[in-house]
Amino acid sequence: RQFSSFVLLVGTVGSATLFEPKAALVVRNRDDVELPLLLETVPAPKVFRDAIRSMSPEQQRFCRAYRSMQLEGTLFGVVCIELKPQL
Repeated sequence: RQFSSFVLLVGTVGSATLFEPKAALVVRNRDDVELPLLLETVPAPKVFRDAIRSMSPEQQRFCRAYRSMQLEGTLFGVVCIELKPQL
């Protein structure tokens, strides 16, 4: 089985060359991550709480950080970095 792991970061974009990460999530092998806030209207607080209720605490923190950046109205970004083992 092939090793596959990624770090998913959300943060603010300070300039054309500056990304300031606010939260991170490690995605391993066959983990499936779906952000309930894709490119839709920001859900109401109760809808958001219900959507993340079944997630792990780490995933909930990541989603809360993502949502707070959406609500801030600042430019934010999502970055995916592949991790490769150094054997």
